Amino acid sequence: MPEVNFYGIKTDPPTKSIAQAFNSEMQPTLLLGGQKTTYVSGNIVLKPTNDITYSNWIAETFKVLPESPTLRFARPIKSINGTWVHQGYVAWSFLKGRHVKGQYDKKIAASLEFHKLLKNISKPDFLGTPTSSWSTADLVAWQKLDFNYDKEFMELYNQIKPHLKPLKLPSQLVHGDISGNFLFEPGLPPAIIDFSPAWAPNLFSEGIMLTDAITYEKAEPEELEVFKTIPNFGQFAWRGVLRRITEQPEHIKWLNKDKSQAIKEAREFQKAIDYLKLNY
Repeated sequence: MPEVNFYGIKTDPPTKSIAQAFNSEMQPTLLLGGQKTTYVSGNIVLKPTNDITYSNWIAETFKVLPESPTLRFARPIKSINGTWVHQGYVAWSFLKGRHVKGQYDKKIAASLEFHKLLKNISKPDFLGTPTSSWSTADLVAWQKLDFNYDKEFMELYNQIKPHLKPLKLPSQLVHGDISGNFLFEPGLPPAIIDFSPAWAPNLFSEGIMLTDAITYEKAEPEELEVFKTIPNFGQFAWRGVLRRITEQPEHIKWLNKDKSQAIKEAREFQKAIDYLKLNY
């Protein structure tokens, strides 16, 4: 039986024969970062999947996504059998670049362009229902589900709740975890990778990005000024921090995360709450 990590993702490395099924002769090697489940083989990237329906949908979506002169994103690669999934793996084109902290002006611009490309894609059937920690947190962030958790989490939510106002905006397909998924390479446009779909009003991704910049990247206040140039951004900022906090009690439910660790990580977002209180 293959080993799986905390997220329920297979961790056994892909064999060379799997790479060959996607027309690469190179032995797959582990890419650093992320969940340590992504491998590179020549000009392709191999990722494990346990959901064929989802993997087929995302491949068909990105197969036809229009090109952009100011943004890069990977394209899916079919196996020699004509399938998107082969022996539990999918393949995508390799993108040059490295992860960098900061540069939020470039990240915001790339994100806005990316979401323009996604704007007219129809809502897939699997979005809008609580099927994971993340999809549940998306629904809570937009008050389609109640925030109803233990008191340690409620202490954080009760600081956010007074700032939440009703928003009547159309939803679209957005990247629910864009913050750490930018690549920068000299001479090339920014790249966005590891698409995590959510169905929400546009700018939700940037709201989560602000929370991550404060909490994970320890961004200085002057680095965050660019977020203030986004019109009417306050509600997206508040819902971004709510989304990240909600993930933690949901990880207890869906992934058997240790409660004390979930509480500790949720409290890390207090600094984002404090920033939003002063600025939004």
